[in-house]
Formats: sequence, C-alpha cells, structure tokens
Amino acid sequence: MNLSLFIARRYLFSRKKQNAINIISGISMVGVAIGTTALIVILSVFNGIDLLLQQNTDNLTPDLVISPAKGKFVDFDTLYYTEINRMNEIAYYHPVVEENALLKYGDNLKPVTLKGIGQEYEKHVDFNRNMIEGEFRLKSGDSFLGVIGYGVAHELGIGLKFLTPLKFYYPNKKSTSSLQAALNTEYLFPSGFFSSQQELDSKMVLTDIDFARRLFGIGNQISKVEVKLKTGADTENVKKNLQSLVGQNFKVEDKYELNRSFYAMMKSEKLAVFMVLLFILLIASFNIIGSISMLILDKKEDLGVFKALGMNIRRIVTLFKTEGILITASGAFVGLLIGVTVCLLQEKYGFIKLGDGSYIIEAYPVKLVWKDIVVIIGTVLLIGYMASYFPVKYLVNKLVGQKES
Repeated sequence: MNLSLFIARRYLFSRKKQNAINIISGISMVGVAIGTTALIVILSVFNGIDLLLQQNTDNLTPDLVISPAKGKFVDFDTLYYTEINRMNEIAYYHPVVEENALLKYGDNLKPVTLKGIGQEYEKHVDFNRNMIEGEFRLKSGDSFLGVIGYGVAHELGIGLKFLTPLKFYYPNKKSTSSLQAALNTEYLFPSGFFSSQQELDSKMVLTDIDFARRLFGIGNQISKVEVKLKTGADTENVKKNLQSLVGQNFKVEDKYELNRSFYAMMKSEKLAVFMVLLFILLIASFNIIGSISMLILDKKEDLGVFKALGMNIRRIVTLFKTEGILITASGAFVGLLIGVTVCLLQEKYGFIKLGDGSYIIEAYPVKLVWKDIVVIIGTVLLIGYMASYFPVKYLVNKLVGQKES
C-alpha cells in the first residue's frame, strides 16, 4: 500500500488530540455528501423533465422536416414521394400545409397557426393522449372540422356544442382590384380540444389539408413534409439521403434544429442549476480546508519525525493532501449512494408528488444519466483536491521551516 495513503487513512480514523478536528472532518464529509446528493437528484429531475417533454411532444414533433429553402409554399414532385417510400428507415411521412391566419369567434379575434394535415395523420400519430375533450376529426361528410389547442379555445371561449362556427381570414394574394375580396374567408366547426406544449396550445389549430389549401389559395402546394423514422434508424444518414434527393431548393432539418430555443433553454437551465449547486459545494469545501489545517497543527510533532525518516516536503504534502481527498471521496461516495437510491425509488414509486394542480403526471419525473454522475463525482473530487493542496503546501512549508525545492 502507498505510504502516504496508509498514514492518511490512519489519521482519518484515529482519535485526535483535539476532538474538534473529528467534528469538523465529519461536517466536511456530510457537506460533501449533501452537495453530491443534491447535484445527482436535481440534475436527474431536469433529465426527467426533459425526457417527459420530449415524449409528450414526440407525436407532434417529426424526426425530420423537408421544407422549401425559400418562400412558404412549394410544389413537391410526386417523384420525391416515390423515392421516400423506398427508404426502409422511414416509418411514415405527411405532407403539411402550415401558415398563420386570423381566427374570429364571435366578437373575438386571435392570430393562430393553422396546420392542414391528411386524413391518414390520425392513423400514424397517437393523438388520443393529447385530446382532453371531444374527438380527433378533421372532416364530416363535405364539412371541415378542426382540433383546437386548449389555450386557443380557452382564450376565445370556444365550445364544442356551440352553433357558432370558427371563421378564418387570410390575405387574398390574387386580389387585383377593389371589387375582389381582399381576404380569403373559410368556416369550420371544432371537433375537439388538445393539449401538448403551452406554445402549441396557445396558437395551434389542426384541420384537413384541403381546407388549409383553400384558405391560403395555394392549389396543390404544401408547406413541408414531416417525416417519422423507424426505431433505431440513423437520423443523420436519412437526413443526408433526403437532402441529396430534394436538392438545394429544399432544406432538411431534424427536431433539434427545429426546436433550437427549447433545447437550448433546457440545457442552459440545467447548466445554471449545476453551477449554483457547485458554488454551494465550493463554499462547503472550506470545512475541508479547516479540517486539514487543524490536523496538520495537531500532528505538528509528527512532521519532524517524517522529516527524520527521510520524507521530503513533497511527500509530506502528498500525505496530508491525500487526507483531504479521502474526506472528499468518502462524502462523495455516501452522496452517490443516497442520490442514486433516491432517484431509483422516485423513478419506481414516485413518492415525491407534484402537489395540487392539473399536471400530466403526479410525481416528479427523474432519469439517471451516468454521464452526469461521472461529471459530478469528478468535479467533487477536483474541488476536494484543490481545497487540500494549497493550504497543505503552505502550512507544511511554514511548519517544517523550509521551502520545497
């Protein structure tokens, strides 16, 4: 066994002349353990929330989107559809017409995003879990219907059983004289309300693609093609193949590129929380400095013995530095056990509830990411090393009475 490690371990568990040293060492371990536990638990909760939001929006968020490089609407060649059908990694795809429009209900007006989709959309997308009232229907006979975001319905006071239709307006780009209507106008009735993300709830209206084309006056054009991949498909490879197929007149984006702000926000919030907790842990590490400093003073007589036995300054510094690392590692290990145990129990039993309110889940979501745990433990040990090294080097040099060569 390494001599410095052997002596440091004996110092850690042996009785000291001053009982306060034992107390401060114990407090140091507890502080590191609490900080490590907090980092593991809180970052796991962030990972759980991130996963929950992704799962909750996956049925509305495609894996890839093909859209025009310029303009809002485009003719999509049937040859492209034929080639897409031949790609084994693609589960399904949907031509979509999506554009902003003005919605009027009664005396209330609201800008909304109208998304026109095909009838097969319901077959492929599990939309039932997002429906909170009514049903998912886009057409009834020759009449068009719409599925409304709950935020839109709440703001405008839309009811499913009301006889008042939803009235949509969009500029008529073909209008050339004052005799022609300046706005295209179309009507539909709501068939149900859905809830997903707050951003979608507050602006989205889903309807039949033919209704959207008629309102926007675009003939057979589309806004984009939404692509869903099979499980295990190589997203980057499919993206590259699609881009090669459609050429420079189109752009192919994945869901991370489409939702840059959302994923950037989640990462920045997680990083901010990590830095705050790390700062608290850094403050707690001052207990380690105090503990090691008092231990060196308590073992001042031993320093001369070590020197007489042939240990140089560097070996003596390593000895007490190892002591600080042992304190940190012990606290980190206890914190790791507690943090992982709490997360696993929460993941299985959900004993910490969200409380009163309308939530899609009852308990805090958690997800252990071992990469995060490795980063946390590595950072905690680094803090312990830094907290031990400089005070030890200063005190040992001062007490022994010579500088390290």
